[in-house]
Amino acid sequence: MARALQKARTVGRVKRVRGFTLIEMMIVVVIIGVLASLAVVGYRKLIVSSHISEATNMVQNIRVAQEGYHSETQQYANISASVVTGPFYPANNPPPGCSGGPCSRAVTAWGAACGGQCNAGMDWSMLPLHVDGPVMFGYATTAGPANTAPTDKSVSVSGQTLTFPSPSPTDWFIVSATCDLDENGSAPGGSGNTNVYTTSWTNQVYVSNDGN
Repeated sequence: MARALQKARTVGRVKRVRGFTLIEMMIVVVIIGVLASLAVVGYRKLIVSSHISEATNMVQNIRVAQEGYHSETQQYANISASVVTGPFYPANNPPPGCSGGPCSRAVTAWGAACGGQCNAGMDWSMLPLHVDGPVMFGYATTAGPANTAPTDKSVSVSGQTLTFPSPSPTDWFIVSATCDLDENGSAPGGSGNTNVYTTSWTNQVYVSNDGN
């Protein structure tokens, strides 16, 4: 009989399992949301960085190609009308929202005929340029002999004005790349796009509006 009473007391001492309160669950959900937001921002920065790497590498490759062309012909290749307004090569067929210019949803193979994107008698195939695959940015390059002024007297680099020598004391070239990475409908080469520049006057590569 004593053993039975002892068992009854033991059963009465069993503790109830405590669950999560609503406040605790809400805190967990908020933490997960913050971590997810940080992950999305970090992923976007990584993607934008990879896209800009394409442009910086390409403008450097075009610089080298221009120097190779100059060593053979004693002049730089004046292929494009403007490094600001283009037209930019290669031409693509952008989806709606890309304002008819290069954007992050369109890549285009290099090597097609220049057509209306080049000055008369000029073509991108004239430059000893090797491109591994399709490109997202559009490209332009202007050039001229010593004692001439560039068509574009300056460009805007993230709100700062980069002014070119006018006239230039030496043979010169300018290379640009443009892409509407955030697809806000900016015109090609405009201040709302991500633009990359390099010139014969300096080895520096300028990136404007990183990620726009």
